[in-house]
Amino acid sequence: MNIIDLVKEKMEELPPEKQQEILNFVEFLMIKYQRENTKKKYAEQLAIERIKDIDDPTKWEIVIDVDDEIDENALEEWLEKRGYKTLSNQIA
Repeated sequence: MNIIDLVKEKMEELPPEKQQEILNFVEFLMIKYQRENTKKKYAEQLAIERIKDIDDPTKWEIVIDVDDEIDENALEEWLEKRGYKTLSNQIA
């Protein structure tokens, strides 16, 4: 028996208002999944569009030369400001 059949079987034992809650949750998940996929496709689309400008450093988010030093503290602060988790804010 697959997952859909199991969920259906268990849902049939619930009262109608609980079945409605499950339906609402499934619809919420579908909307959330669609948004996540849209964001991913949009990011991929932007990356593909930038390829034509590969030699123009002003078109890229980060420009660094091979021998440049990286300020790890500044990078970590920048990541935290953008909402990313870093090692220091996970340990704290």
